[in-house]
Amino acid sequence: MTQDYPNAQALMARASAATGLEDFGAPTFLPGLEMLLESLAADVPYAPADRDRALAIIHRRLVNRLRVEQWFAANPQAEVAPIESPVSIVGLPRTGTTALGNMLSLDPQFRSLRAWEQEQPCPPPRIDTEASDPRRVAYADMVETLMRDDPEQASMHIWETDASVEDTEVLGLEFHAQQMTMPVWRYHAWWRKEDLRATFAYHARICRLLQSSRPPNRWLFKAPHHKFHLDHMIDAYPDIRFIFTHRDPGNSVPSYASFVASLYPADVVAQIGREKIGQEIHNHLLTGMHQAMAAREKLGQDRFLDVHHRDFVAAPMATLERIYDWLGLPMSDELRARFDDYATRNSSGAHGAHRYTPEEYGLSAAAIRDDYGFYMKAFGLDTGGKA
Repeated sequence: MTQDYPNAQALMARASAATGLEDFGAPTFLPGLEMLLESLAADVPYAPADRDRALAIIHRRLVNRLRVEQWFAANPQAEVAPIESPVSIVGLPRTGTTALGNMLSLDPQFRSLRAWEQEQPCPPPRIDTEASDPRRVAYADMVETLMRDDPEQASMHIWETDASVEDTEVLGLEFHAQQMTMPVWRYHAWWRKEDLRATFAYHARICRLLQSSRPPNRWLFKAPHHKFHLDHMIDAYPDIRFIFTHRDPGNSVPSYASFVASLYPADVVAQIGREKIGQEIHNHLLTGMHQAMAAREKLGQDRFLDVHHRDFVAAPMATLERIYDWLGLPMSDELRARFDDYATRNSSGAHGAHRYTPEEYGLSAAAIRDDYGFYMKAFGLDTGGKA
């Protein structure tokens, strides 16, 4: 590798030394780990402290892999535990996936994939003690601090302790996560073309681990990046269904570029340039939409329910009722009240305004809409930008 980034074998040795464990499971994670290290070294002008943070993430994931294998060795029956009719919310980012995922996470009929359990899946949470689980308490404190002290992030994204979030850490255990928190352009280009069937098989193993002492087993995923590999999820989740959210890409693409740039260190943004970030994000998302449209044709439209952002914002309860009818799930009066309360507390602008322009990122709304013409026509999106 380089002097700044040790090679995969050295990092694995460090994880083994830290845990006293040696079994990382199947070596399907190695190509992704090696590509991530290569891309970090070649693409990202990190200062030493940020480089150390990237290496700490890699170390955590390798340690988690070791502990996952240790747990399954002691609990082999979990390998065949059923997962019932999972649902994934997909689409372009910034199309209401977070708000919809947060609302559906209020329903105890779903098993949410929470950030705090992803980052440290072992030991799996227990339903009777999770409220005071140190992992959950620490994450809740982080969310409270962020919402109080970082108004920019609060305006861009709705943060919740117990809602399903992107499965970055679960996919990251296989080093096949989208990894948009780092400007690793070579890794992203590699990842877009990768076969993720083995990755989603491992993903299902982690869900079986996490549900072992914390039912139910009907998982709710909220992952816009699933659109890149929809057809690769089917072997692991044969009865999965997808809620596909839609919004004018002339709005959502530059919004996502702005959000992603906010996750990079300021000096890295200055060195790379916002125009480069905008172009990479645009090309990345456009490739993903082409792949999603092809997968929809292959899988059949009955697996998909389309939800337009404008409809969800205008009438959230009507949208939720349509989702529940499609899934064949009941909606109690208590749950309706939870949904109403959430919608009131998190109405548009409730946490401040996210301010950006496409031009800051070398983009134009009109050009984006031209590139997405195939998508906008397919779903009747408003070219006036109100979708």
